[in-house]
Amino acid sequence: MIPRQLEPEVMDTREEAADYNSMDHGDINRLFAEAVLELIATHQAKCSGSADANDLTVLDLGTGTALIPIELCRRNERLKIVATDLATEMLHVAEGNLQRVGLRDVVTLERADAKQLPCADHCFDGVISNSLIHHVPEPGSVFHEMVRVVKPEGFLFVRDLLRPDSSAELDRLVELYAGEANPHQRQMFHNSLHAALTLDEVQALLKACGLPPGTAQITSDRHWTVSVKVRPV
Repeated sequence: MIPRQLEPEVMDTREEAADYNSMDHGDINRLFAEAVLELIATHQAKCSGSADANDLTVLDLGTGTALIPIELCRRNERLKIVATDLATEMLHVAEGNLQRVGLRDVVTLERADAKQLPCADHCFDGVISNSLIHHVPEPGSVFHEMVRVVKPEGFLFVRDLLRPDSSAELDRLVELYAGEANPHQRQMFHNSLHAALTLDEVQALLKACGLPPGTAQITSDRHWTVSVKVRPV
């Protein structure tokens, strides 16, 4: 197993934001959104008839350029999202993306550190995150914050890259999934894979914050996913 090699926690240059936004995330984002939408539909069905049935609010950590909130809100009109990122340039691009599709009123952008969120306890119906964890040197703090801010009976859905077993496998994945990208995009993907966690590491983090380790699963040749309903303490 290759050791974890950290990359910068914040991608906050104009080039990084533009390259990230232009990379082909379409299929990955759609798969992520479909899984989250199933959780949202279940939650909304359970709340049907209650006073807050139409007020489902989800926190998206590490939103990048807000492509996933756009995908979600296009497909569910009973949803509001607070989308956070620590990178100002990413949020600038996200602002433009939201304006273009007319979703600025349902997606709130905030600059925030996922390791120390400026949120009250138990204030979100769900917390989602795609490809944030590999950026964080000590990702346990992010999982603890997710558990803190989600409501009892709320849900967590987290997906990220899976660190390959070898340098050869890492190079294979880069060639397979970023072979037609520009050199900077290829290097970004290479660095992200090298900074990613293994399944064992993710499961240990879940156990440390009181979540079932088995809710973390390998879901592709380059991803792990955590999908869990948070039980009341």
